[in-house]
Amino acid sequence: MRLAQLLTLSMALVLSACGFHLRGTGSFQFALKELHFTSADRFAPLSEMLQQRLLSQGVELTSSAEYSLYLGREEHTRRTISFTAGTRSSEQMLTTTVDYEIRYAGLPALLKGQAEVQRTQSFNQNHVSASSEEALLLRDEMRNELVMQLMQRLQAIRPAQLEQLRAEAQVKADAEAAAREAEQQRLLQEEKLFQIN
Repeated sequence: MRLAQLLTLSMALVLSACGFHLRGTGSFQFALKELHFTSADRFAPLSEMLQQRLLSQGVELTSSAEYSLYLGREEHTRRTISFTAGTRSSEQMLTTTVDYEIRYAGLPALLKGQAEVQRTQSFNQNHVSASSEEALLLRDEMRNELVMQLMQRLQAIRPAQLEQLRAEAQVKADAEAAAREAEQQRLLQEEKLFQIN
């Protein structure tokens, strides 16, 4: 009995020493300590999973945060990539994507990106219910991987990087506002001249 326990403990130590961890349980160090989370569908499974992971990693989700994370809708596609002649089975490619943005106040998005996961599935028309259940399980697995991708990308963001992007976006926004104002003034002047004539 003691030998089995000792063997189990030593295996756990070896695995943890080499960096092994179960899928979806990785730990992340975030430079951004708080974010305002918004989503196209706040109660979608992907949104809820991402919020839970962020909170579990010590990121505070608050409406008063300087920067916002916007998560788009989860998009699913399916296409046939091979078909077995003489049978009613095929191989299909399942793709799940989600767009995300990092925003600051009313400025255009500072960062934009898309996370994507693909899986292949064997689809048998003679066993549609089993194939459908497999597809649902695959979609759940793919959603977990999307969350991991998003966490890795958010982990890579540094405040100094966002500050530089914010400053550049502000300069661009100010220039565009000045150009719109100049155009409005020009149109007003033309209208006054037209009224005089």
